Amino acid sequence: MRSMTGFGRGAGQTKSVQVVAEIKTVNHKYHDLSVKLPSSYQSMEPEVREMILSSVTRGKVDFFLKDLSPARPKTVQINEELITEYLKAAKKAATRFKIKGEISVESLLRMPDVLSVVEEERQESEQKKALLEAVQEALKALEKMRQSEGARLGKDLLERARDISGVVQQIRGRHKAVMVEKLKAFRDKIGEFLPEPLQDQMRLSTEEGITLQRHDIAEELTRLDSHLEALQETLKDKGSVGRKLDFLIQEMNREANTVGSKSADSKMAQSVVRLKELLEQLREQIQNIE
Repeated sequence: MRSMTGFGRGAGQTKSVQVVAEIKTVNHKYHDLSVKLPSSYQSMEPEVREMILSSVTRGKVDFFLKDLSPARPKTVQINEELITEYLKAAKKAATRFKIKGEISVESLLRMPDVLSVVEEERQESEQKKALLEAVQEALKALEKMRQSEGARLGKDLLERARDISGVVQQIRGRHKAVMVEKLKAFRDKIGEFLPEPLQDQMRLSTEEGITLQRHDIAEELTRLDSHLEALQETLKDKGSVGRKLDFLIQEMNREANTVGSKSADSKMAQSVVRLKELLEQLREQIQNIE
């Protein structure tokens, strides 16, 4: 089990290339990946995305790459063809307008686009090697942090699940006691008006059955037990379990609402309120699980 929150940094280096990759993840309902690369690495974005998607399956992911490579050697290039055209134009202008004098080398070199400074191109293979190395290292660091955070969350979630189980048992115990009290009160009330020989036992049994059915929460409590067991088992999984946990919490909330609507007395109602509080706390923490 992994947390959706994490950070990882990795470095990659070759003879002429040095890069640093950073990847940050936060919780998000869906998968949202943003990749930012220097312009000379744009062609490699599909591979970067594929690597990240194979490791991070849910959450908002931001990836950055910094190019820390040493300055590339620069050369000054002369546009010989353009200089030839400038000279032709100068000679033509001098003849036509009878201008004396010669154009100097300094003036010629100042003309637009005559000189250009060119950086030596890095080999794409070296860039790619350094980039992939940095991405792999960053993903390893990210995975380690998310696993660690996930383990901490899992431990806390198990404790909360045990608290919820305890509240469910309280509700179950209180419900049984309340049903006994309600049936006794019902019979006592009937006894106040009719002596036992005049009581219709079949009708009494029917009325008691209706009362029991109206407040019966056995199925809801059984399903809550089942969902809790499934939740505890799911928390032991190593893969992506966030969506499954979301579903289980939704189902448990549904059962808790039904139990609340059938609460037979104020003490049960208070226990249901506590149950819902614990489920909400559980739901909030599960939002950060991948």
